[in-house]
Amino acid sequence: MITRRTLAVLGVAALLTGGLTGYAVAGGTSGTGILTDGVSFPGPFSGADASTAGHATFAEGATRTTVTIRLPAFTIPNAGGGQDENHALALLEGHHPGVWIVGARVRPGISGYNRSNGQLVVWLNKPAPGPISFAYWTFGLFQD
Repeated sequence: MITRRTLAVLGVAALLTGGLTGYAVAGGTSGTGILTDGVSFPGPFSGADASTAGHATFAEGATRTTVTIRLPAFTIPNAGGGQDENHALALLEGHHPGVWIVGARVRPGISGYNRSNGQLVVWLNKPAPGPISFAYWTFGLFQD
């Protein structure tokens, strides 16, 4: 038997879930991500011409590769102002003995709101013995 209290709890849970989902995908012209505690999380359709997350490949013999990305500041609704630090994570896909990522950097390191796209540069510890794929994710730390 379902009690009124159970129905009330289910109703509140449904409202909260719907409200949070609506907040997470709400967006304006600058993107559909969210900003929480000073960290931006990209949302769907955050970049039509470049993405904040994805996959790329090192060419054989390369120790560095560059990917055009959407800057994190342009992935959240109503972004603007302040100095926003851009950061990235990158992980090799598959097993490549003796090869690892030694660095990943977003350029520009700080968003100035004068351009929406930037570059992600990723470095390996030695030349790639063959094509090596990796996954990446960029995010922003907001100083507003």
